[in-house]
Amino acid sequence: ENCGNGLDDDCDGATDCLDTNCVAFPLCVGCSACMGATNVVSPGGRYDVVLGPHVQTGSCGGTGSEAYLSFTLVAASDVFIATHGSGLDTKLYVRSCTCSGTEVDCNDDADGLTSSRLTLTNLAAGTYNVIVDTNAAMSATVSVDVYVSSPGVASDRCGNPTFIPAGAAMLSGDSCTYASDYDMVTDTVGCQYPGGGDGPDRVFYFYLPTARTVAFNGCNGATTYDSTVFIRSVCSDGVAAANQLACNDDGCGGGPSCTARYRSAQSDIMLGPGLYYLFVDGYGSMTCPCGAYGFTLTGF
Repeated sequence: ENCGNGLDDDCDGATDCLDTNCVAFPLCVGCSACMGATNVVSPGGRYDVVLGPHVQTGSCGGTGSEAYLSFTLVAASDVFIATHGSGLDTKLYVRSCTCSGTEVDCNDDADGLTSSRLTLTNLAAGTYNVIVDTNAAMSATVSVDVYVSSPGVASDRCGNPTFIPAGAAMLSGDSCTYASDYDMVTDTVGCQYPGGGDGPDRVFYFYLPTARTVAFNGCNGATTYDSTVFIRSVCSDGVAAANQLACNDDGCGGGPSCTARYRSAQSDIMLGPGLYYLFVDGYGSMTCPCGAYGFTLTGF
């Protein structure tokens, strides 16, 4: 077992500090996961955890049924944790080293919802326990998103995405100072050109309380480059093909230009209730792989 890569190298079901072969690894000494904790493997994903008896309480509350996750960082990282996909009223707190260790942060209600979200930027290397708590005893499964990425500015990677608030009608900014970390999956509809996700990208998240038809449209003067936009149910790469729900590369009219056809737009995207991630990416061309953008949003 490589005790610091976030993987189960010896395929025994235990990763890093959760593996008995890592008890002497410096980051693992004296640290342990909460009993029954779900192990988060970097770069993370969506985890369904089953609530159990109440044991812990965070500084922001939590007196009901709870569940645990655990992860180990081998270097300082940004970590995004959210229970928005569960639709439950939760408390969310993170403790270092052990289940009763020092609290790193605690959140009750986030992003205008009764569910919880923590964005821990430049979190130091070490072992951490995530406690998903509630207000009362109950039997339920909670959907928890956990993403780990190298430190960066907001919306650069999945460990620090930017929230699109409910009712937002415009998403604008510039992509040129951001890294290229994620790629869209080519399809036969809106993203048929390989290289469509090779430009700099920005990462956003949004929540839908009910099934909606959403749309984004960059066919305007605010978008000045060859953009690619896609939506995922799970932020990180990996099984991206199964998680990519919409994608558009060249969706605007006009001639082959960075301020015409090369821009992105897509309508009639049908999504169920839940937590989603929107990527503003660029085609990896030499002409205009990044730039200013302005997308009108519908249904968000």
